[in-house]
Formats: sequence, C-alpha cells, structure tokens
Amino acid sequence: MMFPNSNKPIVKKLTSRSLKANRTRNRFVIIAIVLTTWLITSFFSIGLSNYKTFEMQQLKINGTMADAYLTSPSEQQLNKLKEHSCIKTIGLQSKVGDVVNTPEWGDLNLALLWYDSTEWTEMRVPVIDGLKGKYPEKDNEIAVPLWILQSLGINDPQLGMSLPFTYSVSRDGVKSQENNNFVLSGWFTDYSHVRTGNSGAMLVSGAFATAHGVDLKNPKNATILFNEKNTDELISRLQQDITLEKNQKLEPVSNQSSTSSDRTATLIGYAGIILFVMLSGYLLIYNVLYISVSRDTRFYGLLRTLGTTQLQIKKIVRAQASRLALIAIPLGLAAGAVTSFVMVPLAMSTMDLDTGVVISFHPLIFIGAALFAWLTTMFSAIKPASIAGKVSPIEAVRYTGTMVKAKTKRGTGGSKLHRLAWRNIFRVKKRAMVVFLSLFLGLTTFLVINTLVLSMSTDHFIAEYMDNDFTLSNQTMSFGFEGEMKAKITEDMIKEIQDIKGLKEVFKAYTGIGQIKYDPKVFSKYMDEFAKSYHTDRPTDEQLAVPQSLFSMTHVIGLDSAQVKKMEEKLEITVDMERFEKGEIALLDNFSLSGLEIGDLFQIGPINSEATQSFDIGGLGDFSSLGSAHFVAPNVYISHTAMEKFMKNPLISKVYINADSEDWKQITDQLEGLIGGDSELKLESKLYMEKFMESAKLTFYIMGGGIALILALIGILNYVNIMYTGVVARKLEFAVMESIGMTSKQMRKLLLFEGAGYAIISTLLISTIGTLISYGAYSLFSQEATYAVFSFPTLPLSIAIVLVFVVCLSVPLIAYKQIKKDSILERLRQME
Repeated sequence: MMFPNSNKPIVKKLTSRSLKANRTRNRFVIIAIVLTTWLITSFFSIGLSNYKTFEMQQLKINGTMADAYLTSPSEQQLNKLKEHSCIKTIGLQSKVGDVVNTPEWGDLNLALLWYDSTEWTEMRVPVIDGLKGKYPEKDNEIAVPLWILQSLGINDPQLGMSLPFTYSVSRDGVKSQENNNFVLSGWFTDYSHVRTGNSGAMLVSGAFATAHGVDLKNPKNATILFNEKNTDELISRLQQDITLEKNQKLEPVSNQSSTSSDRTATLIGYAGIILFVMLSGYLLIYNVLYISVSRDTRFYGLLRTLGTTQLQIKKIVRAQASRLALIAIPLGLAAGAVTSFVMVPLAMSTMDLDTGVVISFHPLIFIGAALFAWLTTMFSAIKPASIAGKVSPIEAVRYTGTMVKAKTKRGTGGSKLHRLAWRNIFRVKKRAMVVFLSLFLGLTTFLVINTLVLSMSTDHFIAEYMDNDFTLSNQTMSFGFEGEMKAKITEDMIKEIQDIKGLKEVFKAYTGIGQIKYDPKVFSKYMDEFAKSYHTDRPTDEQLAVPQSLFSMTHVIGLDSAQVKKMEEKLEITVDMERFEKGEIALLDNFSLSGLEIGDLFQIGPINSEATQSFDIGGLGDFSSLGSAHFVAPNVYISHTAMEKFMKNPLISKVYINADSEDWKQITDQLEGLIGGDSELKLESKLYMEKFMESAKLTFYIMGGGIALILALIGILNYVNIMYTGVVARKLEFAVMESIGMTSKQMRKLLLFEGAGYAIISTLLISTIGTLISYGAYSLFSQEATYAVFSFPTLPLSIAIVLVFVVCLSVPLIAYKQIKKDSILERLRQME
C-alpha cells in the first residue's frame, strides 16, 4: 500500500536555501527584471504622456473636443449626422448676441453663446480647467472664462456676483441693444483666446436664448466628434453624404489636418522602438537566468544523486525565478512611476506649455509591464530548468563551468593567446550571440536617438516654416476666428515698422475670400490628385461646377512684387514679373499636388459677387511658408495692383519683415512694443522658432535619451553578467592552465583579448548595421519632419564606443582578480 508523500515543504526549503546561497546571482536577476520592468513602464508612460500632452494642448487651444463644425444645420442634416457611422457625437450651439464694447470692456470681442448639454459636457468641459460653479440655467445667469474676468479687473470672482453689461441681439433681422445685470453662475480657465486673440465667448442659458428669439431646435452650428482621427477624409465623406445648402460650411475645427498616410511612418517607427524595447528586456532576463541556472548545474546534479526528480528541480528553478520577480517587478514599476512623474514634467517644462502637462499613469501600462516582466521571467526559466533537470548526475557533478563538446583544432600557429581568446568568445555560440545582440540593441537605440536629435536642424526648421525673419499677422483674419474681421494692421503701422532701425525689407500681404469658377479643363486633374491624396471620393465635375460647391471658395492674397521675386528661387519657378504686376497672371498654391498647368486661364471673383476677373496661371508652388490656410481650391496669389482691382479696401493680413540676425533681438523688442500686448496681433519670428526648436530638442534628448540610457545599461549589464560569471565559472580551467605553466600576466592578456574581441565586434556591428538602422529611422522621421537633415552622431557614438571598450576590458580583469584570491591548489581541489 502506497502512502502519499508531500515534498512541497522540502522543495520550498531548497528554494529558500538556494536563494540565500546565491546573493550575487540574485542581485543580477533582480537588477535585470527591475531594468526590464522600468524600461517598458517608462517607454510607454513617457511616450503616451508626450503624445497626450501635445494632443491636449491642441484641443485646449481649439477650445473644443470637436473635429469639425457645420453651420446652419437643418433638421434633416442633423438626423443624418446622428445616424452616421463615422460620427461619435454631435453638439449644438447658437450665437445669441454680442457684447457692446464700452471703456470698461476695452477692445474685447465677445459673443454670447448657448450650448446644449452635449456640447457643454462632451465638447467643452474636457478642454477647460478649474471649473467653478455650473452652466447657466436661469435667464439672468452667465458663465465666463477666467481670462475675460481678469481683463475686467476681476481677479477674485465669486459665485452669484453681479456682472452688468450691454449686449446687442438680432430679432427678425433687426438689431437692438439691451442692458442686463447678469449673475455669475460659474467660471473656468479657457485657452481658446491663445488662438483667437481678444475674441471669446460668455455662456448663457437656454431660457435666455429663447427669450431673445433663438430657436433651440434650429441651432446656428453643429459640432462633430468623429470616431477616427482622419478628419480631412471624413469631412470629404460627409460632404458627399449630406447636401450642403448655399453659404453652408462643413470645415475642420483645426487647420492641422491628419490623414492615415501621414501616420504610417510614425506607426512604423513606434513599432520598431517597441520591438527593440521588448527584445532587449527579454534578452536580459533570459540571459541572466540562463547563466545563473547553468552555474548551479553541479548543485542540481548533487540533488539528482540524492533522488530529486527532474520535475522537482524544475519547480525549484521556477520558484526561485518567481520569488525574485515578486521582489523586482514592484521596484521596476516604482522606478517607472518616478520616471513618469519626474522626467515628463522636467522635459515638458522646457516647452513652456501654458496648457499644462498630461501625465499618462494608465493602469494598463503598469499591468502590462508587470505581466510582460513576469511572463518573460517565467518563460526564461523554462529552458534553463529543463537543462538542469535533464543533465545526468555524473555529468552534473563533473560540470566545470561550460558544457560544450570537445573539438580538435588543427593548425600551425600554436596556441596563440589571441586565438585562444577568439575560441573562448564563441565557445558557447548562443551565449556570445546574446551578448552581441544585447550590446547591439542598446547602442543602436542610443545611436538612433542621437541621430534623430542631431538631424533636427534648427536652420532648416526655420527655413521650412518661415521665409521671412518676422511675420506680423492680423488674428481677426486667421483660420477659425469667429468674430468680425478688423483692420488691425494699418498703413500708419507699416510706416512705423519701416522706421525701425536695422530692417532690410518690409512686405505686406492683403487677403480676401474669392469665389473661383470650376473649369474641368483647368482643375479636373487637380481634383483627381486632391481626392487621391486625402483618400476621399471625388465629386463629379457637375457637382463642383455648381455655385457654392465644395470647390468654389478660396483665399485670394495680394503679395508685394519684390517678395514674389525673392521667392522664385525657393519655389523653383520663373514668374513674368511685368505680367504679374499688371494683374494678367496669378500664382496658385497647389499644396504640392500635380494636375495644374501653367498658362491655363481661370476665372475668379469676390465672394457674394457676380463680377469676375480672368487670370492666366503664371506659376505653381507650395506657398505654405506664408502661413495661409486653404480650402479645397488652390489659394490664388496676385499683385497689389491686381488686388486693388479685385476688391475694394482689402485688409492687410500679414506683414513680412527681414533683417540681419544680429539685430533680431532689438527688432523683436520694438515690434512687441508697437503691438502693445494686443492679442489680435500675432508676432512670429525666427528668434522664437529658434528657441522653440532648441527646447524641443532638449525635450527629445531628456525623454528619448532616458529610454536609450536604460537600453544601453541593459546591454552593458548583459555583458558584465556573462563575462563576470563566465570567468568565475572557468576558474578550474584557469587553475589547470596556470598549473602547467601559464603565468598570471598571460592570463590577464588572454582575458583582455576576449574583452577586446567583444568590444571590436560590437563596434563593427554598430558601425555597419547600426548605422543603416539609424539612417532608416531618420528616413522615416524625415517623412514627417521635412526639415530634418541627416547628421551622423560622431561624438556621442565615439564616447559610447570608448565606454564599451572600458567596460569590456575591465570586467574580465576584475573577475579574474576575484578568483585569484584562492590559490591554484584550492581551485583544483574543487574538481574533486
């Protein structure tokens, strides 16, 4: 009769004693798991924090979560939008009136808006901060952005306080002014004024809107939040699915478009980095556990001689790995959390983001990192445990540090030290490959990060986005401005600008809205390319030829002839300046799309006018550096003379200024003094762009460099672990060699050759394959960052290579010094 015998207690005891007897091994395993967990946590947390911070910054500046808006939606259109598969939700809003400017209200351009509950809770609340109070419910309640209250001198608002002002409303087409003593129901921090200048909105209740003639069932605007982020493609799709009436607009909230093709390079880059991170972590844990189990082979062999089964040995190995993982994983997660909460704010602080920093502390990141580290640890223990369990007791007892088949080497050169070193490096090929791969991954990531940062050319970045040293813009004419356009830049102001010392050139640009006639002979191929580029269905020529069609509206910009002459070289075009000045030809911004032909004739007229003018296409190019937003139709650039004929009293939209770089600082100060803090005027300069680029590079260095540093540490730690444990495990072999006459000096030289071999091979891999990978990463990066210029990181890589040589040469000597503490006789006796 067999009685059950539980051996779990003895397995636990053996596990505990084995852990206590191998403290050095335990430290290596714990460090490996901590680094891997830390690496994964930091990578995803930093990456997501960076992405979410800039995404939230854009949303807060837009003032809404919405992707697009539709003006004057009909009930039928709203029903279609609500049922549309690509739309997540829609919000409704109406303009009730405008605040009448008084000395107390200064030059603020404020509207009174009503939002429905969806618009407020789902579109607006997520992008505002510090909400106090509630949305207005009574007809005399009002909610006001904090910046408006501060503009009025109210720095300490109180709920229920009185806010009297005069406003204008329109009933049945008749405007009237009314006074009201509103009660403050709430306030909040709103960032949309960063984009719109002194323009903003105060929120009123549905009761107030209804009392002033607004039909809440027929809102003035519908805002749309899509299920996906390819906004341009979805807008084009909606324009086909709902029929737009005359003067209706369906446009993106932001002029920063995004298409699926634009994101491909980014996704490939992220996938590559994630693969590197995962593989590096796996290699480290696997290698450390493999070596540690291999070193304990004699111990497991002795257990086998005492009757321990193969299954029990596997349990001991897995239990050791499990206990060490339970210690290391929380430490790695804690390190990752500290990195997220310290490194991200530190890096983002260099960007001067008024909208704040979003720290991504998503539980899935930490759960995923812990799970990956745990599974990697347990998976890494499977094969070493299997090896320890399968080896016979006799083989295990005779184990001396390496388990390789003996091979006869024939040659005429004798046993040269460098040849012995070469054989030792590849004695266990699998182990050597792990070391090389680990060093390669760490150093290649370091190389890629430095390549990308150094390729972020400040000069090319500035030249890509700014043709001129300074640009002064009229914000009331900018894309997305909801108020009335104003003549913020006057001829008198331009004269004051021209009087500033140090200026070399001053150009002005007029802007108006034109209505272009669709001629299929001229624009059909262009529309083919447009639809293909934005992955949308192409409207028919008949649909495009209808007045107020998708194609009809465009910007008409009047440029200085001297500025056009200057731009010829950059745009690689030749302009007939005489015909351009006379107004016979126009330049078209084709957004780098083909399909337009120089010499074709087209007609265009002012918006809401029957009058038209004819122009020949005199030049094509990408004029995006001038900072003009665009519709579907190409922007039209004509001379000042032609602009004066095109429309009466055109407004100056921008002033372009050039000067010597040494004068930029004092010119910036004078221009800022001329603007006088008017937020409806925006000054951009190469000096600002230069500072922005340098801070962006610093941010990239801090965040990307942190990941690269951890990967480099993993690679170096792998080498240190393998080389150190390898030397210690071969102490019997070294003792035999010394006993037959090999000197300590020769032993050190042999180990130096081995270390140098690892360093040289790693350097060759980095210099060849690593360089190709870094150039591939640059190629993907440059598809989005067109300003990037390839720059090989010679100095950082040289420093890294020197560090690798120092580590590779010093570790074997340190390990040898450790085993030399025992005499040759004591080491030889360990074979018995």
